[in-house]
Amino acid sequence: MDEQAIVCSICRVLVTSHAYGKPLPQDVVLGKASFPAHNGATAKAAFDALRRKPFVVDHGKRGVQLDNSQFGALIQFLYDECGWDRFELELRIKHFEGWNEIRW
Repeated sequence: MDEQAIVCSICRVLVTSHAYGKPLPQDVVLGKASFPAHNGATAKAAFDALRRKPFVVDHGKRGVQLDNSQFGALIQFLYDECGWDRFELELRIKHFEGWNEIRW
């Protein structure tokens, strides 16, 4: 499994476990993400790569959380890079008003 696939798996965890104002620690996120056990080092690298995405707020050792003001960038990333379809995006990310700005 490559790093990008693990980044997508981590994004799925963040979207499904999103709690406003509450960062998720790396060990919790990686514990919920789906990847083969032998890919632990790649998973940690993927988590570090995700910290730098514009739709992620990095709280250091406390973890990461989604940036509510950057849902457009998150949706575009999930659609373009992770293969999420429009139906799932609209189902999972309900409090977004910029759907007409997404490049489908």
